Amino acid sequence: MVSAPGVFGPAYDAADVEALHADVLPKYLSFFNTLALDRMIVAQQSAVMACGPLASSIAEGVADRLPNARIHGFEPSEAAIMAAAERTSGLPATLELEVLKTLPTRKPDGSFTHALVVHPLASTTSRMQLLREVSRVLVPAGQALIAMPLRGSYPEITDMLREFSLKHDNPRFGEAIEVAAQSRPTPETLTEDLERLGFVDVDVTVELLSVPFEAGRDFAAHTLFRLIVGPDIVSMIDAPADVVAAALEYARLAIGKYWSEGQFDLTVNVGCASARKPS
Repeated sequence: MVSAPGVFGPAYDAADVEALHADVLPKYLSFFNTLALDRMIVAQQSAVMACGPLASSIAEGVADRLPNARIHGFEPSEAAIMAAAERTSGLPATLELEVLKTLPTRKPDGSFTHALVVHPLASTTSRMQLLREVSRVLVPAGQALIAMPLRGSYPEITDMLREFSLKHDNPRFGEAIEVAAQSRPTPETLTEDLERLGFVDVDVTVELLSVPFEAGRDFAAHTLFRLIVGPDIVSMIDAPADVVAAALEYARLAIGKYWSEGQFDLTVNVGCASARKPS
């Protein structure tokens, strides 16, 4: 089970990490990883910061592209680091993994040539704190790469949360849902956020990801909903925890019911920003 969230999301236990690698990485997270990795600027001497729910999987991709790189991955839990040890032992690159639950990191200014942030499960405030930290630890002209769901993602779940609000006559929660939906960045607002932090050459690409399931109940029972999408939605909603938990459970059951016979597709607007710290 997951425990209290840190910078990148819940502190997954060993069973969660195994499920993420087996079920979520190939079906979902690998898409985000690839978008960020494909935009990396190749450098001969690279020091790379990799962070996200499965930082070791990002590190493996970096090592494939930059075999001489020094990589420092920030994982959400000790269990994630232990699970990564055997899988990453043969990497050509130098890799260190560290649990990070609070910011700032202990790294000095200008520690990295690249920083990859993939699918942080964080509120708007926490995300901005993370981007500030990325700016601090990058060298001049260093590259930041951020891949994450943008506004308009998970509309199927958002609709079920709205339905929960109406059925329970809770307009205040309905307002919280709308605020959360609008709090996700667009390409324009993500660009503005990065430029306000001093980044230059900001470019955001967007791709539509449709994640198929044979039926709604398959998604409702899938690790992706429990460990990634659910926590991502919860991180954005400013409402009492018990109400949010009840609404998310309502959405899970409703999706299983409404799509009981036909295919269910989860819609995600994936944004990938590339930005440079000024020289």
